[in-house]
Amino acid sequence: MKILILRTMANVLRLNTYNLQEVGLAKALTRLGHQCDVAYYTDEKKDRRETIVFDGDRTITILWMHGYNFLYEAIYPSLKSYIADYDIIQVTDYVGFNSVWLNARHQEKTVNYQGPYYSPYNKKDNLRAFVMDRLLLPFSHPSKMLVGTKSTLATRYLQEKRIPNVTTLGVGIDLDNLTRTNDQEPPSFIREVKAKKQSFKYLLYIGRLEPRRNILFLLDVYRKALERDNNIRLILIGKGDDDYTAACREKAAALQLQDKIIYHPQLDQKYVKEIYQCCDLFLLPTRYEIFGMVLLEAMYFGMPVLTTFNGGSSTLIQDGQNGFILNEMDENQWAEKICSILQDPLLTARVASRASESVAQHYTWDALAPRFVELYNRRLRKADQ
Repeated sequence: MKILILRTMANVLRLNTYNLQEVGLAKALTRLGHQCDVAYYTDEKKDRRETIVFDGDRTITILWMHGYNFLYEAIYPSLKSYIADYDIIQVTDYVGFNSVWLNARHQEKTVNYQGPYYSPYNKKDNLRAFVMDRLLLPFSHPSKMLVGTKSTLATRYLQEKRIPNVTTLGVGIDLDNLTRTNDQEPPSFIREVKAKKQSFKYLLYIGRLEPRRNILFLLDVYRKALERDNNIRLILIGKGDDDYTAACREKAAALQLQDKIIYHPQLDQKYVKEIYQCCDLFLLPTRYEIFGMVLLEAMYFGMPVLTTFNGGSSTLIQDGQNGFILNEMDENQWAEKICSILQDPLLTARVASRASESVAQHYTWDALAPRFVELYNRRLRKADQ
């Protein structure tokens, strides 16, 4: 089978970004014996190809497609010239200019992969969907669309739009990047965390500092947790807009937390394993998350996770079994939950083991690829009918 994974967002990506989902899936599909290319947007004047070599002698092709940015979606003038080369075109999301055109003209080979779902905190996608559903979705023949989703919440979202052929697939991690051998010494703050592991319990947040991720709330939670246990330390790793980052610094100062928070704006991917494995609890108090690659990473490396009910947790986590879900944004509840988890080493060890096992068995791209292939085969069978 020849497959093209088409990313429709109009942003230029760097291939050394560790969690490019399309590349991880393409490699897994190639290992199953399929030919899989990935199409990304470029603002260059013409299309070009780039080859990625992996597993010694396997390859995938990155097709950098010249496009125009229209409402954050790439419009690809040359897309129609590639259609005949592939049996399956997997396109981002259920509605958009590329999706509508493909489903209207080439539905017999089109499969959608949907991430967003409805949330009051997802205003941009909500507005876009409201407009697109009314103007464009009817042209996609929604009753005949075939859609895989990243989460159970995304599946429900599409079913409510009367798109019947929807399957929850999930999101995977690319173990090639996470398990690569690293002989270099980690940054000094990781060495310090390891040295003081017997004295402190460490909470960890990795990700962008932004209102959606609720960092100001996290600081309030941490202050309440310290009132219960002064030997807890918080590690924050991530960048954000200047205004919000400044607000976080001011909040930490007002709460007198500066000397108890370890902050770094970024961490090379080669060191993430070490920081996950020397911390005690990963926190993601997000208001909205399409999936959350950090949840996959933390769980894979055997770290208990406490998060909200969101796209990733709805699909990955069984509360109290392989992670913890606490949806109320109440700082006292969060602080109490954090302390109760940290004070129960048998519970944390059991949850950590199940977390790692569930991701390793079900949420790597190699584990998920057969489910994508089955979806593709369903499309091809429908085309033959």
